[in-house]
Amino acid sequence: MSDIIATGEAPKREEQVLVLAAGGLTDKEIAIKLGISPDTVGTYWRRILAKYQAASRTEVVAKYAEDRSKAAVENLQYVNECLKLVADYMIANAGRSPVASPTDTPTSAPSLSLGDSILAIVSDWILLLDNSGKIVFSNKPVRAGCKISELVSNDDLVEILELASKTETDTELDVIDSAHSKLESCYSFRLWPGVHSLTGHIVGIGRAF
Repeated sequence: MSDIIATGEAPKREEQVLVLAAGGLTDKEIAIKLGISPDTVGTYWRRILAKYQAASRTEVVAKYAEDRSKAAVENLQYVNECLKLVADYMIANAGRSPVASPTDTPTSAPSLSLGDSILAIVSDWILLLDNSGKIVFSNKPVRAGCKISELVSNDDLVEILELASKTETDTELDVIDSAHSKLESCYSFRLWPGVHSLTGHIVGIGRAF
């Protein structure tokens, strides 16, 4: 007997079925994973086929993967534009006197301007490093004057920073136990060279796993 499909739940389940199918799971495995019957999985597939105007499961998964890829590219373009704005902001303010803000703490790197209050609420970890790896700016609480190597562990960090000073670089960094408690255990970072007057500096944004 098939499960009862709630109207509001259907689109979410259809998405889950597509994600799992794109990951290589069979209908039986999808049913077990989602805790529903194989018949219900079949019902979702009929709806999905109609929605995508596809003749087969394989065609749907291919179209879904293509749509996801396009969305990922668009999202990446948006993120890159955001990062450019952040980089320009940090570069424009790097030489100015610090301005205290309500988010400052004795262990925080100094603020660059009142605009830092905006960056402080961003969930991503935004960094500006000099060419030695010293943190010039961080929107997360870190000790003033510390180096990125004091906060994260990666055997190839020196090579990563050297590469990032020349070209856009993606990497994963694990935060060490002694770092601030507000930092998550692991970040996936995108690092790239500074521009204008900060050539050789590294601008980075990290997203927690």
